Amino acid sequence: MIGAGALGCEYLKAMALMGLGCDGGSVTVTDNDNIEISNLNRQFLFRKPDVGESKAECAVKKVRSMNPSFNVTSMTSLVAPNTESLFNDKFWESKNFIVNAVDNLKARHYVDSKCVWYEKPLLESGTLGTKANQQMVIPHKTTCYRDSQDPPEKGIPMCTLRNFPSQIEHCIEWGREKFNAFFVDRAQDAISFLTD
Repeated sequence: MIGAGALGCEYLKAMALMGLGCDGGSVTVTDNDNIEISNLNRQFLFRKPDVGESKAECAVKKVRSMNPSFNVTSMTSLVAPNTESLFNDKFWESKNFIVNAVDNLKARHYVDSKCVWYEKPLLESGTLGTKANQQMVIPHKTTCYRDSQDPPEKGIPMCTLRNFPSQIEHCIEWGREKFNAFFVDRAQDAISFLTD
């Protein structure tokens, strides 16, 4: 499973409670992110004392407490072209299927291309605000993720703005949020304080 954020927490809990990865099986989860305060409202495995810890390592500890027989390991590396020495042929060939729980299109497309190349089934999923999407991709049986067209995004997820503002519209939205926080929200707070 790639990603241990909001979707990743849900998937790991479900896998542990279903007994997936028990009795000879195993699950590997990787996420290069650390837990932030802003994650706590939607990533239910994490608590305030976990802030600053690795998402993958903390999530694995939490689900092991739910099911001590759950054979799960964590990795803290980004799955990307620059980590192909770690996520190499041996890694991909050793997996029966892949679960995507990432929060950006670039990562989703990259993992999809690897699953097509190594002929691995992929449970593709994503969220945007209150919307969610799941797609089961089975090589040579279904279309791959890249072949489907997502509807245009009406908003930019906050996790993208805070961690991966790579497109111009992300950077503009990030700048707008910072400007409002410093010059609008604080001024309104001061006015409210003075009048109330």
